[in-house]
Amino acid sequence: MSKYLKVLLFGLFIFIGCEDEKAVLQVGEVPLSFTKKVLIEEFTGAWCGYCPYGAYLIESMMEENDNIIGVGAHSGDAMEITQSNFLAATYLNTGYPSGMVDRVTYNGSVPLNAGYWNYIAEDRLLNTPKCGLAIKSSVSGTNASIEVHAGFNTELDGDHRLTVYLVENKVTGSGNGYDQSNFYNSDPSSPFFELGQPIEGYEHNNTLRAVLSEPLGDVLDSSLLVLGGEHVETYTVNISAFNKNNLYAVAFIHFVGSSILDHEILNVQKVEIEGFQDWD
Repeated sequence: MSKYLKVLLFGLFIFIGCEDEKAVLQVGEVPLSFTKKVLIEEFTGAWCGYCPYGAYLIESMMEENDNIIGVGAHSGDAMEITQSNFLAATYLNTGYPSGMVDRVTYNGSVPLNAGYWNYIAEDRLLNTPKCGLAIKSSVSGTNASIEVHAGFNTELDGDHRLTVYLVENKVTGSGNGYDQSNFYNSDPSSPFFELGQPIEGYEHNNTLRAVLSEPLGDVLDSSLLVLGGEHVETYTVNISAFNKNNLYAVAFIHFVGSSILDHEILNVQKVEIEGFQDWD
């Protein structure tokens, strides 16, 4: 056998092996324990001169801890979607930037000043989760198919729901709808010092692009909220208007109480739009 043929066969073996490995990626059985992850939903807008700091803070928190996931819900700019205004109205948001940390209440409010985000997030990460998520996401043509698994390791009572977001990084554009207002342009202590007012070509990360479930989540069957229980739901979304390379899905399980002060996100998971994330 020639040296060339040996190299060719070896390469073919590696290729087939990789393809087989990719094909067998399947969500495992619901585990007995899950990793607690925290979701921060920021109310933001390109018009908001203080909002660059909110985005910067979330990016910093995510870099320091992989178990923190941030989403920016834009209002009043070109990235605004119905869900952003729905969240702002539902949870009585009155300021920008502000953010909800697992949608828990602190000092009688769900949307919180940025100064509280890290403190609340660190406290939430200490919780032992009663549920978790796994996600498989694939793209065919202009459509993404996102298979979400919600699993439980104990019995839960009440109204629990599953919400799925489509999120995009590095969103840019020109004009008032995208140029980021920057009140820190003259502050030498700020990372936004002399970047412009507004900042043209600003990259908006963690941008909420679509909600694939019902606005306040799809209700989970109570019979599945038990040890080993698993709910599986597949969502399809057209992604032709977005940059596929910068897209990912965020899914979370949350409790909906009698008022917004009783709501709580129990756990959250994210995955690239062409990716796989098993239980963890």
